[in-house]
Amino acid sequence: MKITKFLLIVFLLSGVVLSSCKKDEEKDNTVTDDPRIRTMSINGLTATFVVNDVEGLIFNYDSLSYGTAVNKLRPEFTGHGGKLSFQYKYGNGEWREFSNDTLDFSFQRVFFKSIAPDSSYTKEYRIEVRVHKYDVEAFTWKKNEKTLPVQGKVVSQKAVFYGQKYYFFYRNEADKSYVITSEDGDNWIEAGEIAINDPDWTTLTSMYQSVTFAVQAAGELYVCDDLSDGNFSFRPFDTELPEGVTLQVPLFTLGDNFWVIAKEADHSFLYSLTEGGEYQKGVSLPSGTPVENITTFVSPSGSTTIGYIFGGKNANGNGTAWGIDVNGNIIELTSNPSALPALSYPTPLFFGSRLYLAGGVTSGNYSNRFYASPNSGVAWSNDTHKILPAQLAKGSIFEYERNKIILIGGENRSGFSPNVWKAVLNQEILDDIILNRN
Repeated sequence: MKITKFLLIVFLLSGVVLSSCKKDEEKDNTVTDDPRIRTMSINGLTATFVVNDVEGLIFNYDSLSYGTAVNKLRPEFTGHGGKLSFQYKYGNGEWREFSNDTLDFSFQRVFFKSIAPDSSYTKEYRIEVRVHKYDVEAFTWKKNEKTLPVQGKVVSQKAVFYGQKYYFFYRNEADKSYVITSEDGDNWIEAGEIAINDPDWTTLTSMYQSVTFAVQAAGELYVCDDLSDGNFSFRPFDTELPEGVTLQVPLFTLGDNFWVIAKEADHSFLYSLTEGGEYQKGVSLPSGTPVENITTFVSPSGSTTIGYIFGGKNANGNGTAWGIDVNGNIIELTSNPSALPALSYPTPLFFGSRLYLAGGVTSGNYSNRFYASPNSGVAWSNDTHKILPAQLAKGSIFEYERNKIILIGGENRSGFSPNVWKAVLNQEILDDIILNRN
């Protein structure tokens, strides 16, 4: 008897479950008369589209980047109940059945007619895929009227910014070195000749977090103790590398140490130099790490800082980026080297949370392109929105105000470029107009 009652209860419960499932199934398959579109999306675009039923308008709230191709897009829709069907037309043209078609949204007026699941009602929408008509991600460049007042033909150069002032160091073909300074980048004054033999000013870099600057000259390390006092005397650095170790190139200050690449026997190593004046041998450089004709740079990466070495290339001839952390570990960062050409003397810049390489020499040609990395040098792409005002290498770029940069000097196919350029990000210009800022 107990078994019979138990089976009866199970049967009744099963009936309730089956009935519930049937009702859910019927509910899911309900045919409604609601023709409204609930959402629209386009595969490949991250834009969020707003559906305005009152005005019969569907549009992306944030305009797409200038130059985004919208002539071959396939929209996808969801309704408020059941599956909708659609027709579309361009302007005053005829309605056509829509079935996963690729449409041209560069046409100013694209209309969709959504048809309710039970075909009893329809609703028309105008769809706008909005694209910035003004390239807010580009720079507007302006060349300064005054050029850099240099003496002779410049063969080596670099600018640094320190103490609210720009310093431009250069050497001419007569092996005379000079420095000129400017507070605004527009007006430059000659600050004097520097008594130093055969300096490679492209290696000029700051030491530690202090006022000391270092440069490689005649294979040795020379330092200037304080630029701000107007005394630009460079002297041989006091601390020497261990016996049998020769300096190859100074790099940068990273963490608490100043880093150089030095050669011992037939191999290159990282050496760190503490503020106490002691050289410490670090890791052996991995195969492929460039040590000649390189460009170095230090920039933030999340909560830490990375030192970069640019100028190398892999077995396929593509460019590479190498990174050194504060502990002296070095790795090749580049994950898609085919996207970064082999560049000699590009100009590095950290701007708007991205790492950039501007200009440089590739395959014997001077470039005006910007290559951008959003993830600390791992992946690279050509930022087609940004270009230099000329094809240059060995220039110096600084962000002197928010969204404003200055380009000092450089080298082109004719030799030294004495020009100074300033640029403003177009987004900043647009904001000034909209917000009525002076």
